Amino acid sequence: MRNLLITDIHGEYNGMMKLLEYAKFDPSSDQLVVGGDMVSRGKDSGLVLKEVRKLALQYPDHVVALTGNHEEMMSWYYRGKTDMWLKYAGKDTLPSFRKTFTKEGELQEHVEWSASLPLLFEDQQFVYTHAGIVPYTPLEEQDREILWMSESDFYSYPKESILSRTEGRPVIHGHTPCEFIYSDGARMNCDLGASTYAVIEERALGLVDLTNRCYYVYKVCTGRIGQRKISVFA
Repeated sequence: MRNLLITDIHGEYNGMMKLLEYAKFDPSSDQLVVGGDMVSRGKDSGLVLKEVRKLALQYPDHVVALTGNHEEMMSWYYRGKTDMWLKYAGKDTLPSFRKTFTKEGELQEHVEWSASLPLLFEDQQFVYTHAGIVPYTPLEEQDREILWMSESDFYSYPKESILSRTEGRPVIHGHTPCEFIYSDGARMNCDLGASTYAVIEERALGLVDLTNRCYYVYKVCTGRIGQRKISVFA
């Protein structure tokens, strides 16, 4: 079994599907964690949300989806709490939802599902979350504010404090776009910037193979896929 992760898909459905195919992802044997921010900005948010939900329900022991801050904003919008999501790319997502969710109640079903997703997932080797954790709070008591944690805040914590909280397991996360994927021994940022807010030539989506310490990169501009090694810095 391989431990795989994909995060911050942001509606990049074609890239997601091509990466899973390229890596020969087998949902009956591999473990796949989707690290949140499935929606917003990309043109096919509805398709991404629908596909991830289908996989998670069909293979509950092998596919785990986490919530991100964009799912949080989306749920607030549909619950009538705030239109914040529309100001942060949600407005561009609505056409995809109208095209994808044509049956009565289908959209609400998917929104409610995404809002119910966990903040964290743990296995024997890693702790997975969207943006980070607060190391001075037990994992099961983390506040939803961690969905919005900046990379600078998360990386300001000493590595020792994070590993003490996670019992020696690195935290695998996304949320803040980076140029390449590396680990400092306690954290690994896996968001390569698939969103349209990134520079167009640099937009990419990554599928990380934690078992084999490599990752597959889908370049949104060209549609090409390459493979790289995960860098490790002490």
